[in-house]
Amino acid sequence: MRMILTLDQSRHRYLAGIAASGLFFASCGGGVTTSVDTEAETTVASSAETSEGSDLTASDLTALATTSIWADVTSNSLCGAEVESIIPLGADPHSWEPSIRVPEDIAAANLLVRNGLFLEEGLLATLDAVDESATAMVSLASLVASEEDDDHDDHADDEADHDDHDDHADDEDEADHDDHGHHHSGPDPHLWMDPTLVARAATLIADAAVEAGWPESVKDCAADYSGQLAALDEEIASQVSVVDAGNRVLVTNHDAFGRFAERYGFTVLGTVLPAMSTLAEANPADLTALADEILAAGVTTIFYDFQSSSVDAESLAERLDGVEVAALLTGSLVEDSEVGADYITMMQTNVQRILSAIEG
Repeated sequence: MRMILTLDQSRHRYLAGIAASGLFFASCGGGVTTSVDTEAETTVASSAETSEGSDLTASDLTALATTSIWADVTSNSLCGAEVESIIPLGADPHSWEPSIRVPEDIAAANLLVRNGLFLEEGLLATLDAVDESATAMVSLASLVASEEDDDHDDHADDEADHDDHDDHADDEDEADHDDHGHHHSGPDPHLWMDPTLVARAATLIADAAVEAGWPESVKDCAADYSGQLAALDEEIASQVSVVDAGNRVLVTNHDAFGRFAERYGFTVLGTVLPAMSTLAEANPADLTALADEILAAGVTTIFYDFQSSSVDAESLAERLDGVEVAALLTGSLVEDSEVGADYITMMQTNVQRILSAIEG
């Protein structure tokens, strides 16, 4: 078994670089910063200064996002404004835990963009404690709120026949309210795997930013960025259209590509970790069944998450002749601008790697 299309070398160089420069704050509480478009920032400042009844400037307005992916999307939605990511580049959003500095960083921000749907599992208690009267917070889970409702209704129906339904429902309501605990089922939290959802997120972010004090001009920037995301969606659809539908089959490390698969006509045959969170553990019996399915379907590549361990995926591939492993960017951007320093490039890279593996 050999590894193909891996990001390990660039990842090692990246981690060494950020450790040296002091940007890696997993242990000290800071985040990473997206690149800033100076001209766009000047436009925002000018608009804010001239807005009726407002003396805000770009330097007065600060935004945070929980992940590097949403920091990039937020920056593009706010005319290139500087946006920091709480969870550093290369870190797994499912497992990363904050330092004591993170609440202070959030309190100092005007706007906080979070994914929701239990993605930021280590940050949940911190996010629950945010004073939204001081820091406006937008949860992108609202983009798929109907899925949450449907999931809750289905779950309630399933529990209706159990004698302990009332007690269980009370416990579940409390868990949903507090957003605590490890959740490995329910609506898919990997919203960014569908560019059309990200386009809607850009509008949501811009609207929230204006309410928080940003100038109305950011709505135009968000609209422009949404246009870029529409073009990305068309590009991906065109690229995958040349692949026979029967060959659009994915095996991934954890269940992160459901929205991508649904959007572009793929089938997720199975996952090494039986959950939407990387905090789940591999099950030997499930892996044996997955191995049989991989061989039967003729799948040649198991994709693992760049930001988390590849050990389980590699172990499974070693049991199967002709099956290799390859890295995809699932939860974090990277430093390399040609691989995935921004969301659009990240998605393009993933598609290229998926198609290369399928086409052999």
